[in-house]
Amino acid sequence: MSMRKSSSVAEVVWPLCAVILGCSGTDTSTGPSLGGATSIDVGGAISTGGLTSGVGGLETGGTSQVINAGGMVATGGSNRGSATGGIVSTGGTTNNNATGGLSATGGLPSTGGSRAAGGLAPTGGANATGGSPATGGSRTATGGSNAATGGKSSTSTSTGGAFATGGSSSGATGGKSSTGGTTATAGGSASFKCDNLSLAPNTTGTQPTGAVGGLRVLDWAGFKGAVSYTFDDNTASQIPNYSALKATGAHFTWFVVGSWNPSAQYKTTLADGQEIANHTYSHNATGSLSDLQQNETYLTTNFGVTAASMAAPNCDQSWSTVAPNVLFQNRGPCGGSAATVGPRDNTSPFLLPAYLPATGEAAATMTAALATGKWRIYVIHGFDSQGGTYQPVPIANVTATMSGAVSSGYWPETMTNVGAYWQGQKLISASATTTASWSLPAHFPPNMCLRITTTGGTVTQKGATVPWDSHGYYQISLDAGAVTIQ
Repeated sequence: MSMRKSSSVAEVVWPLCAVILGCSGTDTSTGPSLGGATSIDVGGAISTGGLTSGVGGLETGGTSQVINAGGMVATGGSNRGSATGGIVSTGGTTNNNATGGLSATGGLPSTGGSRAAGGLAPTGGANATGGSPATGGSRTATGGSNAATGGKSSTSTSTGGAFATGGSSSGATGGKSSTGGTTATAGGSASFKCDNLSLAPNTTGTQPTGAVGGLRVLDWAGFKGAVSYTFDDNTASQIPNYSALKATGAHFTWFVVGSWNPSAQYKTTLADGQEIANHTYSHNATGSLSDLQQNETYLTTNFGVTAASMAAPNCDQSWSTVAPNVLFQNRGPCGGSAATVGPRDNTSPFLLPAYLPATGEAAATMTAALATGKWRIYVIHGFDSQGGTYQPVPIANVTATMSGAVSSGYWPETMTNVGAYWQGQKLISASATTTASWSLPAHFPPNMCLRITTTGGTVTQKGATVPWDSHGYYQISLDAGAVTIQ
């Protein structure tokens, strides 16, 4: 589709020519060079195609303020759109820096100008390959600060650090900014995630400046004790009561049986800090490696998780010899309120004892079971008798003890997060002062951390400085395998 040339175009454009080049003349159909009116010689400040005409002229696709190949804008550009050879970077426009710029090769309209051969948005037009935004986002190339591959922009900082792996204002590949994370990669600061330390105690502390050394791991992440609430068998009353459970502020674990048709809604709770873990596929009483592995596959396929912990069906101890092949810990046996785990005791991680409240257990009784300086694991199946739920406990009683644990200063975390801390703490000798190294057990989950204090010095891991957290500790990565105070 052609466009008619008008005197108004020439009246606007010709003074610009005069200002830039000192050229003279009037609006003519031939101009001083190739193309239509007011065009200028090939190679001039305004190249082939002219300011208001050019090869193809206004009739063939030229448009006001268009400058051709090599010019201020680019071949076929229009209204300061830019194709290959644009204003700032290759193909870019004002600070848009992404390969291909605002308009990709071919410009906003393509070679030939607006509405000419190639049309308004021909192949390679406004949003063609390399268009706006180009691969890697509008402000950076791949890996940039606001568009890292797989990352997501986030400005939330962690308790005790800045950002998780992936740098300022961005997660790295698949990364995310998590409460409890540490500093980003930059300036020699340590860079890692602490997925198990999203909750912080209500404490403060000043960075120590005394003698170098004094390494000490805080029991239960600096809380007065730890507690894990676990809910078995994906029973009918669990998801309908999720909002009440979540409102307590505690994190907890769902032990899911794959063959019992768990609700897809369990997956939505993961974003709130809850955990989905392995309760076997068939809930057989006797340990079976194939059954455990089948449920592991089921959880990955349906919920997108790789479970790190399991709960033995019926708390049967035969599973303690099967679990080490797939997971790093197992819950069971189950019994009364005397069952607890100490910070450095010799409890087997595959025979973690748990407290199984009786049917209708009172809130006061369950709350009294919390143990200062210890880890208490609760086993609850549901809140009413729907579907033959085993030993149901009223939801009000359960939430009362959960809220009580939070307000009393206990660490209400998932089985995996507390268990990883407990096992990690035992890997560092209580007699260590300035340095420690360790190897993680098989199937140990990634991104697990410890909280430590010192008498003074700089805490480093792999040559990078670990920052001080204002809650009164340093957070160190277990993945790093070593820590040094210097």
